[in-house]
Amino acid sequence: TMLSWTAHCMANIAIFCFVLINPIKGNDDYFNIVIPQQSLDREIYVIGDLHGDVECARYWVNRIGVIDDIENPKLWLKSDASLIFMGDYIDRGPFSHKTLFFVKSLTDAFPDRVTALMGNHEMEILKDRHQSRKMKYFYQSTNVIHPSEYVNHINYRDWENTDDLVIDLLLNASLLVYSEKTNESPPVHFSPEKLPQAFAPNPKHKCIVDFVEDESKKELVRERLGEYQKAYLNTFMSSSPLGKWMEKTLKVAHIENNILFTHGGIQTAVASQLTSNFSSIEELNEEVANNLSDENFFPFIIQNPTGRIVENMLYYRGNHDEGACSDLLENFQRWGGVHVLAVGHTPGAHIRRKCGDQFLALDSLLGRWIRSSGGFHCSQGEPRSRGKFKCPRIQKKCRGQIVKILPDGNIQVLDGQIENP
Repeated sequence: TMLSWTAHCMANIAIFCFVLINPIKGNDDYFNIVIPQQSLDREIYVIGDLHGDVECARYWVNRIGVIDDIENPKLWLKSDASLIFMGDYIDRGPFSHKTLFFVKSLTDAFPDRVTALMGNHEMEILKDRHQSRKMKYFYQSTNVIHPSEYVNHINYRDWENTDDLVIDLLLNASLLVYSEKTNESPPVHFSPEKLPQAFAPNPKHKCIVDFVEDESKKELVRERLGEYQKAYLNTFMSSSPLGKWMEKTLKVAHIENNILFTHGGIQTAVASQLTSNFSSIEELNEEVANNLSDENFFPFIIQNPTGRIVENMLYYRGNHDEGACSDLLENFQRWGGVHVLAVGHTPGAHIRRKCGDQFLALDSLLGRWIRSSGGFHCSQGEPRSRGKFKCPRIQKKCRGQIVKILPDGNIQVLDGQIENP
């Protein structure tokens, strides 16, 4: 959307300006990021972006057989194995809350075995907590919160039949937006009220409530949507269990077996700043963790040079470009000992292996909602339709691929289930 692209471009401009002020050092002046001293005989299982699909998250963890009980894990069954999640646990699918708590259960039980990276979607909801961010990321009408997700965040009262009606009306309103292609330009905001002119200057801007078909229910939808979104934000505040876990646990980057894992990618300018400003990736993670509170994180991202680097790392897609392998090899020289970059974020139907297996693109659309319908608000069961837009059927099987990286660097690709015709 226009909102996410603007944020992405501004992050890149900020990085570019920062590098002009702090020029890249010549080859003779490179110094290396410290590589963690760890055993190199571990197998690494890597699970890509899950996007609100807890059932497929459980399928893949159960498939690799590293824990004793998927519901209440207590024993790690493979002493020579570790597990890395690549971020983007939330949005697009209707089970973001449950997906996060499932990943949390694994990092809580096995902190030395399971690593959870931060995705750009986790970064954005953590930024949304700040009161000064009036244009919330989750106001987008596609790609973010699935309306059916809200039921997981109303834990202070009973969920009522009226709430089911409101969600049904919001789902249908979303399809009308897609039918009229008003989610594109100017966008329709998934907000209870039309946003102030400073954020939505085009008079044609609307809010999702304008597309509710039953005029008599619009005020009810407006009221409940405001309640749902407030409850959703509260789920991630620093005082909440999930907020505390995200602030303590999620990493921007991780190095294991000489492989650098991060959600989006590494721009050459950012690679230079990492080696100039940090002696280790853990030092970067620690600075981010120290600024992750609901009061500090948004200003940190938009004002602090490290924050701008973090945003760039979680959004960057340039490593996928043709001709990017030479830049990647140059970056490896800065990170003595690192010889593979593994990322999520950029989806494809399959795992992609490039640059002689030195670049691994691991987002293979594991979530059934994003694989079936992209970022549209579609639901399971009989496909809905409104106007010219009809939802595709949400697949039942957990498709896509994950990888198992062996100690010698060889990569095994594990295929998902086959969808019955």
